Amino acid sequence: MNLLQLLRQDGQSVWLNGFERGWISRGELQRYIEEDGLTGVRSNFESLKLAIQGQEYDCDFTALAQQGMSRAARSNYDYLIVRDLQLAADLLKQVHSQTQGRGGYVQMDLPPDALLQPETAIAAAQKIWRSVGWSNLLLRIPATQIMLPVIEQLISDRINVNATLVSSPIVYEQIFARYLKGLERLIQRGAVGEVACFASVPMGHLDTAINPLIAHSKTSCGVMQANLLYEHYHKLGQSARWRSLPKGAKPLRLVWDYTEISPASAWHYLQTLVVPGTVIMLSSSMLEMYREVSLLPTSFTGNKRAKQIPANEPQTKISLDEQVDFANEDIARSFKDFHQLLDAIEHKRKR
Repeated sequence: MNLLQLLRQDGQSVWLNGFERGWISRGELQRYIEEDGLTGVRSNFESLKLAIQGQEYDCDFTALAQQGMSRAARSNYDYLIVRDLQLAADLLKQVHSQTQGRGGYVQMDLPPDALLQPETAIAAAQKIWRSVGWSNLLLRIPATQIMLPVIEQLISDRINVNATLVSSPIVYEQIFARYLKGLERLIQRGAVGEVACFASVPMGHLDTAINPLIAHSKTSCGVMQANLLYEHYHKLGQSARWRSLPKGAKPLRLVWDYTEISPASAWHYLQTLVVPGTVIMLSSSMLEMYREVSLLPTSFTGNKRAKQIPANEPQTKISLDEQVDFANEDIARSFKDFHQLLDAIEHKRKR
């Protein structure tokens, strides 16, 4: 039994960051789902760009050319991403059904220019939701102050959300409040179980930004902060307001995003953060590596709950209540990646 299979057995979900058409056409995605229990995938701009620069999408561009369709790069992107999401959602639909909507998601980022105003973000999300037409689509929305109302609106529209850049318990609580409001707006229609929301924690960002402030600590910031977030996950899930919702409402599950850290650092987190009900997001290279791993983290042979922070360790709550703002850096990188993707599409289209 490999690491991915054991994670599934232990109640933790595994998602892949960076799938593209080749994963589907070569049967790799289907194999990971069936053999290793993969329960979610994400399309990102960088992976799609690299695949387009190769040959994965040549048939699509040839078909469009033969049909005499002259599309701008942005229109070509819309066409390609919708097709990718539909194909992946079809492969994951059985997982989505078997887990009663707790897994089986295919997710994407909205174009970064749609995230400048709440109204444009909502309109872009509603458009892609209608175009894809699958209930296991999951849209990534950064948990910035300007986007918090967007999360509430999309939930009330029965559009699944993965709130990203969750840096502290305060941010998690803000997302939880918006998620609750969105669900409460659905109660009259009796549909609270038809939508899901996740909170994605960028583990690499936390360590990089905060560890220098607590250099004397023996425990990484990411681990300490993850423990605090996990405590909030349990506490808010037991609140009277949450329990007043109709049966079937899905919890605001935590996603440990390991895609910006090294395999060695990810292995360190697996020693402490293997807890049922959470999700880990892995890059394709990390997924391949762990598929071959038979040496398992020590957490699987002992206590399977997250390790408690030692009493003498400094708590990061005060520092992180000030909230490290990752949004500017993340959105700036998204703009760069997205425009490079559009350039790759335009180059391929002209060829």
